Amino acid sequence: MSDFERYSAKNSAMGRAWEMDSKAKKKAETPREPVVGICEKCKKETQVMPFRSRQTDRTDGAASFGVVVKHYCADCFPRKKRDEAPALSDKQVKNLLRGARKGLL
Repeated sequence: MSDFERYSAKNSAMGRAWEMDSKAKKKAETPREPVVGICEKCKKETQVMPFRSRQTDRTDGAASFGVVVKHYCADCFPRKKRDEAPALSDKQVKNLLRGARKGLL
């Protein structure tokens, strides 16, 4: 068996393993449903939903990265930045329109 054939066989085997693994992960995912628990932010016992966030720790000069699941109530649940678009003032709208007229946007 030549090096090319060996590499090709290894590559296709890794592709099949990756595909099987990703299918298993998709089946394992369940929709998020609220459960009764204690909110980690306001410490009230209500319906909470899990929220996955990335966490970085530094110890002895080495950094470690991981995903932490925290449970928040509906009031404390983090909102996406694009959902919280700030309202523009009249002056900002005027400047945007002036820029659009001049072709700067």
